[in-house]
Amino acid sequence: MLEVLGLSKSWPDFRLDVSMTLGDGRIAALLGPSGCGKSTLLRLMTGLLEPDAGTLVLDGRDLGGLGPDKRGIGMVFQDFALFPSMSVRRNIEYGPRMGGAGRAERARTAEELAASFEIGPLLDRNPSTLSGGEQQRVALARTLAAQPRLVLLDEPLSSLDANLRRRLRAEIAERLRAAGVMAIHVTHDVEEAFAVADRVFIMGNGRILEEGSPEELYARPRTAYGARFLGRGPVLPALGVEGPASAPRVATALGHFRCRAPYGSAAQRDLSEGRDSGRMALFFPSESPVVTGPSAGGDNLLTGTVIDSSFAGRFRRVRLVCEAKMGGRSERIELEIETAPSFHPSCGEGLILRVEAEDCALLPDSTNSASYN
Repeated sequence: MLEVLGLSKSWPDFRLDVSMTLGDGRIAALLGPSGCGKSTLLRLMTGLLEPDAGTLVLDGRDLGGLGPDKRGIGMVFQDFALFPSMSVRRNIEYGPRMGGAGRAERARTAEELAASFEIGPLLDRNPSTLSGGEQQRVALARTLAAQPRLVLLDEPLSSLDANLRRRLRAEIAERLRAAGVMAIHVTHDVEEAFAVADRVFIMGNGRILEEGSPEELYARPRTAYGARFLGRGPVLPALGVEGPASAPRVATALGHFRCRAPYGSAAQRDLSEGRDSGRMALFFPSESPVVTGPSAGGDNLLTGTVIDSSFAGRFRRVRLVCEAKMGGRSERIELEIETAPSFHPSCGEGLILRVEAEDCALLPDSTNSASYN
């Protein structure tokens, strides 16, 4: 098990402070935008950077004060960092050799991993002659050859083309699970994180802001930040909240929305305790609004004008311009929703949309900024 307990590092303009736990054999994705502290956290874990405070425990052993070579942690870098002057075989044998393994044992390890990763024919080639996908396999085989308890992957697919990324992300997860090691896969790509990981940690501004399984986070993000980053739908700052915490009525720039979310949230707890609704936001998935008739009235309605409509396979992506009421003034904002692929609105057409209360959730919002797509 990996336990990260209050691991922190500060600079004049940035502070990282992280706590997280990962179980044996699990694969985690550390997901967040550039500059949020993902790579810094990896450097702290490997011992390449000294923390200001906090504890890192791997399999019950406190790693504080241990050098990178004593931690039992392997690293796969973004550019793979293979030794250019060594053959593939010698790259894979490097870890066992540094660990004191004899020649026969090193050779057996290289042959076994080469067979597992289907790179046997490449063993005597130089890394510079390999494709990106082949180099990725070699880099992961070299890391596992050292028998680490934890593998850290720092955006290992970012330099590859889209088709190869999709194929290799599944391969990475399969190889790591077969090896039975814990792993943390760093990425800013939501689809990649969901495809690789058992558990996803969403990171922002140097902190873990939300965590859960891919299925949990996709269906029910628990923070406004998470909903925005995942791109699951509109996130509207709450201008006011009334009613009980279990079924609040939320005022937004686009109107009033009643919420009957089937799960509790920190925002609802804040509301029940009388805290400021300005730190809350209304969220609903982009596929939840349905077109309704012009006679509809009341809460949970959106009115907008179509500015774009595009076919996206299982759904049609529709962009609307809506009139928002912001502090006594009007502002036109864009909103993106998903409709049935058979729906064909025309540009300039006005739509009235209803969002069911069951699809609306009140979420804690540390930034209180709007996101409409």
